[in-house]
Amino acid sequence: MALIGAQQELPEPELGFLLADADEHSSSRPDAHIDYIDPKKKHLAIRSLENPDGSRQFLYAGKPARMRPEKFQVTYSDDKLSDVGVHGIGGMGESDRDPRHIVPGSLLNRLNPLKGLDAAGRIEFARKYRELSDQLDNPADRLVVMDSQGIEATVNYSSGMPEYEFEDNFEALYANQRAVNRYISTEWGFRYENRIFTPPQISTADAGAAIAELDALLTEDRTPKIIELISGPSIHRSPFRPELDPFWARLNEAHINVCTHLAGVTFYARQGLEWDEPEVMMGDMDAFQWVMYYGDRPAYELVAAAILQGLFNRFPNVKLLLSEQGTVWVPYIVRKMDHAFKLGRRATWGKLEMLPSEYFRHHVRVAPFPEENVYRVIDAVGVDSITFGSDFPHGEGLPDPAMYLTQLSECTDEQVRAIMRSNLAELLGLPA
Repeated sequence: MALIGAQQELPEPELGFLLADADEHSSSRPDAHIDYIDPKKKHLAIRSLENPDGSRQFLYAGKPARMRPEKFQVTYSDDKLSDVGVHGIGGMGESDRDPRHIVPGSLLNRLNPLKGLDAAGRIEFARKYRELSDQLDNPADRLVVMDSQGIEATVNYSSGMPEYEFEDNFEALYANQRAVNRYISTEWGFRYENRIFTPPQISTADAGAAIAELDALLTEDRTPKIIELISGPSIHRSPFRPELDPFWARLNEAHINVCTHLAGVTFYARQGLEWDEPEVMMGDMDAFQWVMYYGDRPAYELVAAAILQGLFNRFPNVKLLLSEQGTVWVPYIVRKMDHAFKLGRRATWGKLEMLPSEYFRHHVRVAPFPEENVYRVIDAVGVDSITFGSDFPHGEGLPDPAMYLTQLSECTDEQVRAIMRSNLAELLGLPA
């Protein structure tokens, strides 16, 4: 058995298959936007600058970030781990974050790998992952790490989509998205060795620009198998409005699916102003803001819009993957949508030909957080909609993705294979 913590061992059942992981991360180069942007638009590129005190900040088309956090929960490794106590958790500004200081799993509770380790053990555990971090940000070395973890394929999120910084500057938004997609294509590949699926990013805020970016991607030698959209509306507009039907028709014909990921900043927090709550970033949200506007709401509104605005009925080949957005919202929204359908409520555009819960089962894939109760989701939508996502190497993720098998002890072998491999493999076009 592989030792994860002093009192926690990882079971090694005879699975007979390799894993497919719906949620892993790498860090893009800070100067990627500058290197790959259209030279005529270099003044619009996202830039990382060093402040006089040694910290860093980003400029978006020459402007500082719209919001910067006062706090950010993060974990550290080796020397810094001892500075923040035995739990290895501290606060720092966004501009100071260094992915090499993240300790995978250290923000978990029951599955926390630091449990049972003394201070020296925690520091050693963190050092191991700090050394490993140098292998995570290029595809060849990343495959070596995946091999060591028993993972055949992963969806690799390499860079965020800062739509919120370009609310009033679509030219800069799409210039930077073209740049980051060229970076991914050149330095990662959209499906490296058919194992690392790094999705390009497209904003649907402007229909013409979104279609043009998709057309550019479809001219690549190896077209993407999955593309990333923001979770929630795209700068105050639905991604599923009729003017975007040519966009979705291209995806439908090419059998290209879409994914979304949890975002630290969306426009949802702005709605807190109605309740005398300031608009802040995730790290500074109080309990009300965090519960109401972070995570769950963007996820379930996006799913509800895709189903109830008729996307899947119009484009039946398209599937939607939600990574790192949990599943506690799933039973509620499925019941609520089915109730609306049975009351005779119609789709926004087009029509619904079956229960919304059936569209969910056919078209939506969700990755539970590591410590969520997966059986409640199975009861609501069955096994086929659930796919494993480790969030490696983040602090709230799993240091060893196979640790998630401990959450599936009541599942049959067939169900375990579906969740840990088959459901995502099918979405990525791999053997199940």
